[in-house]
Amino acid sequence: MGEKELTSREVLIMKCVWSSERELSIQEIQAELRERFDWDAKRSTVRTFMRDMEQNGYISVERRGRHSYVKALAGEESYKKRQAEKMVDLWFDGSKLNLVKTLTGKVSEDEQQYLRGILDELGDD
Repeated sequence: MGEKELTSREVLIMKCVWSSERELSIQEIQAELRERFDWDAKRSTVRTFMRDMEQNGYISVERRGRHSYVKALAGEESYKKRQAEKMVDLWFDGSKLNLVKTLTGKVSEDEQQYLRGILDELGDD
C-alpha cells in the first residue's frame, strides 16, 4: 500500500470496496456511494479517483468486456490502524491514554466495566 493518504472521497470509495466480498463494477460503486453516502458521483469522477488510488496501490482495476471491476489491495483493518496511530500522534501527542480519556469523558458504570474488561484482557498477554 502506498504512503499517500486517501482523500475523504477516496475513503468513501474504499469503504464501498471493503464492504463487498467480491469485486465491484464502477456502476455498483456509484450506486453504493449514492445509497450509503448520498454522493451522486459521475462515472468519470469515480474513475478519476480510482486511477489515483490504483497508482498508489490501494486498489486494482481490471477491465472485462464493457465493465471495469475493482478489488482492494489494501486491507481495511491495517488502514484503520495506521489512521488511528496518526490521529493519536497528531492530536494526542502520541498518548493512547489521552485518546481514551477524551473518548470516555462521561461513561456509564456498564461502559466502565466494559473498558476494565478490555484492559484486563490486554494485561493477560
